[in-house]
Amino acid sequence: MKNTKYIQYIRNVMPCLWYGAVCGSFTGAVIFLFRFLAKHAENISRYAYSVASEHPLGCVAAIAVCCAVGAVMYLMHKRLPEIKGGGIPRSEGILRGLLPFKWLTTLVGTFFGSLMSFLCGVPVGSEGPAVLIGTCIGGACSKLSKKEYAIDRYVMTGGAGAGFAVATGAPLTAMLFSLEEIHKRFTPMLVMTVSVSVLFATAVSRFLCGLCGMSPNLFSFEATSGFELSHIGYLVLLGVFTAVAVGIFDKSIHLIAAFTKTVKNVIPAWAKIVFLFALTAVMGLFFSEGIYSGHHVIEEVHHNHSELIFLGIVLVIRLIMMLIVTDCGATGGIFIPTLAIGALFGAIFAELLCMMGLPTEFCCSATLLGMCAFLGGTLRAPFTACVLFAELTGTFTDFFYVAIVVFTVNIITELLGQEPFYDMVLEHTVRKQNKGLEYQTAVFTLTVHENSFVCGKTVRDVMWPYFCVVLSVEHSTDYRDSYFNDGEKKLYAGDIVTVRARFTDEEKAKARLYALVGEQ
Repeated sequence: MKNTKYIQYIRNVMPCLWYGAVCGSFTGAVIFLFRFLAKHAENISRYAYSVASEHPLGCVAAIAVCCAVGAVMYLMHKRLPEIKGGGIPRSEGILRGLLPFKWLTTLVGTFFGSLMSFLCGVPVGSEGPAVLIGTCIGGACSKLSKKEYAIDRYVMTGGAGAGFAVATGAPLTAMLFSLEEIHKRFTPMLVMTVSVSVLFATAVSRFLCGLCGMSPNLFSFEATSGFELSHIGYLVLLGVFTAVAVGIFDKSIHLIAAFTKTVKNVIPAWAKIVFLFALTAVMGLFFSEGIYSGHHVIEEVHHNHSELIFLGIVLVIRLIMMLIVTDCGATGGIFIPTLAIGALFGAIFAELLCMMGLPTEFCCSATLLGMCAFLGGTLRAPFTACVLFAELTGTFTDFFYVAIVVFTVNIITELLGQEPFYDMVLEHTVRKQNKGLEYQTAVFTLTVHENSFVCGKTVRDVMWPYFCVVLSVEHSTDYRDSYFNDGEKKLYAGDIVTVRARFTDEEKAKARLYALVGEQ
């Protein structure tokens, strides 16, 4: 009996691992191509702005072209609303079951829409689209399986993590990001699927990077200086400063959301996005530090000391641009732009700490710490922030000092009850896309069939549909004594599961539930 249950469990797990590996391999290749084109698109954009800035007519032409591209993007958003906004919040909505999507049109639209943004210099990054593209590839791969509705969210999560890993060159961070930020849960099956996808994608990406002479890493930072116990006071203060910065950032997002509600009937959507592209063109001609993803800003503040006034100016401009991008929903990612804002805050705080007595050799380390802690604070993902710092710097020791800053920020933001940035963006996206839909609620009593997907798994390890709450489990007499004394609530054939579901389409809701427990 034990061997039979073990074999059944393996049969249900293997499809996730197999399709996860396939998804990771394809994602690694596609995102490598995407990164390659994105890099050249930014180079072309910088060259075009430098040439145009030398002639008045060139400036006018650059602004006109960007306005035209903005108009085209607005038309794309009307036809494909799935590609609007940051790729990571939208992927989270898809993976949690909140947002419907069509994998092929979303993939193509995101790919080319993002390149349009990069060519104009819009301050968006490639990591968000990479996550969404990986999610789409995961959706395509899961459709090859007969158990599509049972495994699709596992495989798509693997694709999202694979896209993040290739875009950032940080595989461990990608694994943690997929679990801690996207699903906010750790289960054995989810961990296995994500890790397989990320490892395959990273291997493919590094192989292709080696062939083309590209670096697989997003940044090239030198190993940081080691902190000592005598610096703990400075690190705690850095954490407090960064928590304040997170509060300013979150408050700004709330204010722009409130402002948008008041003027949504006055300023049309097309005007917002055309204005963004026109403003980007003006910045590209006269102050390029305020546009593009922010990758160059992060490396600049790390390698070179800048005046506090200059850092403050760049910070304010990039924060304003981030708010405009978030409001109008230009296609592209907001992960690196958020990281750039964190780097600017970190650089300012590091300079202040050096004025207060911190040795100057620790300035660069403090800047990177502040950047990663800011990201962890905005996402409420402290473990992801700690691992990101280690992978960006190549420093795998002294996690104690990294944790002091990151968790100081996390504790303060949790005590203040601040909402995660991506959750705010996702809530806005879901509200707009699902506007007008009528929800129903019903209770279903389901019998777990033999050979079904949930057989042998615990309730917590099953990725139930987002609309579903497991109310009770009535165990089969055959397994009550031998399998349920550990409190894990494993499910086996004959068990009765009662769930409450909230849905807009009852047939689709039943189809997803039956894919897990078997046809009723």
